[in-house]
Amino acid sequence: MEKTDGAWAWVVVVAAACIRIIVYGNSYTSGIVYYVILDVFGKSRAETSWVASVITAATFATCPVSGVLVNRFGMRNVALVGGIVASCGLMASSFAASLPVLTLCYGVITGIGCGLTFIPGSVAVARYFTKRRNIAMGVAAAGGGVGAFAFPPIINYLNDKYSWKGMFMILSGISLNMCVFALLYRPVTSPNNNNDEVSDQEQPIAEKKETERKKNVWTFLKLSDFYVLGLNNILYQLGATIIYGHLGTYVSRQLKFDKVYASMLYSIIGITVMFFKVGQGIVIQYPRWRLFQPYQQYIFWYSLGGVSTIVFLLIDIGYAGLVVFSFLFGASYASCGGSLIPAILIEMSGVDQFTLAYGIILFGQAIGMLFGPVLAGVLFDTLKAYDAAFVLAGVLMILSAGIMIFPCRNYKATETKTDVTYIVTHDQQLDDVDDSRKYVREEHELTNPSNDPMQSTLTKRNGVLTVTEAEEAASLIESS
Repeated sequence: MEKTDGAWAWVVVVAAACIRIIVYGNSYTSGIVYYVILDVFGKSRAETSWVASVITAATFATCPVSGVLVNRFGMRNVALVGGIVASCGLMASSFAASLPVLTLCYGVITGIGCGLTFIPGSVAVARYFTKRRNIAMGVAAAGGGVGAFAFPPIINYLNDKYSWKGMFMILSGISLNMCVFALLYRPVTSPNNNNDEVSDQEQPIAEKKETERKKNVWTFLKLSDFYVLGLNNILYQLGATIIYGHLGTYVSRQLKFDKVYASMLYSIIGITVMFFKVGQGIVIQYPRWRLFQPYQQYIFWYSLGGVSTIVFLLIDIGYAGLVVFSFLFGASYASCGGSLIPAILIEMSGVDQFTLAYGIILFGQAIGMLFGPVLAGVLFDTLKAYDAAFVLAGVLMILSAGIMIFPCRNYKATETKTDVTYIVTHDQQLDDVDDSRKYVREEHELTNPSNDPMQSTLTKRNGVLTVTEAEEAASLIESS
């Protein structure tokens, strides 16, 4: 078993990033796949749009199930199965003879496989890190930007070289590599206890409480702010996937640019997402930058995505304007899949319930992803232009940012500081006690070390907890 914040933790970050490259390369380039197969089966835009929407929706709709499975079977096993399922879905897509069959294989099966591999990476990084978690989450999430940047030209090349059937076959082989990276998700020890052989009788009380919380506990569902965050993600994805699903077709069919230029816009979005996910994680790692705390950043970037959609897609300023829009939209989209949502959820419900809470939030994103491209396709078939669809997309993204003001205010009103106590019993190895003291000392908040020869109690001031969690922590410390 591996220790938290160690060298192997960064190996896990790289593995999670590589898996996200493939997941986002498959699901977030569905707009390119939509353009490739638009004329293959001779169906309308509204019907063909299901291919672009179902895969992203299935990916994130699977995340709650993936979270439950991770708590039951472990990160590695779930990610391995997900890689196999995604590869099989893409291989089956190459033999599809109709649009419904392609939607099932590429959209549903491949999406489920990608969803099964997505959550284990986020959970692995969250559990492997305590001191630099936000930065690590940002680096791992940046892999999604690499996938969205690199895969559009790859898909276009494979389609031109081997046709759409050969394209799906090769993508199937690429996706099988997710199984290799999943093998790097080794079990991780608790930061409170470095001895993986400790029995229940010898295990410290604080760690027993943490172990219990890693089971499928759903107390975060009692928080009203959690539902606001869920609605926020539905609205934002409903608007953002209109852009992702139809930007390429809008640029090539309505604005008459070459499809190579259309795919370049997706690459610009992808590389912008990559850098901004890392940057956002670095910024929120340092609490002295109050203006750029998770909630404030979240509201700002979501608003920017909506405003830039309305302005740059409705004003004809040429391809340069589309490049600027792609950059701004990428900066906005980085905030919905990087370190900001995990940081907000961990503040809201704690790292112990992060697996399940994040899975449900991603399921909310799936609802928006499912209907966004289809809604845009219906509007185009009715109005013969994308203008109304893009206005709707911008309004939905701005609205999603606006409702986040309420949980931001509630959080400020109810926050409280509390102490988190690490208890190291007398029968543990001496180096475990020294490691715990060193960890707390590095946080510059060592208080009231106990002189009891039977146990060493280390206390540090550790962030912001809700009133309920503060009372629970106090009760735990008293009982110990």
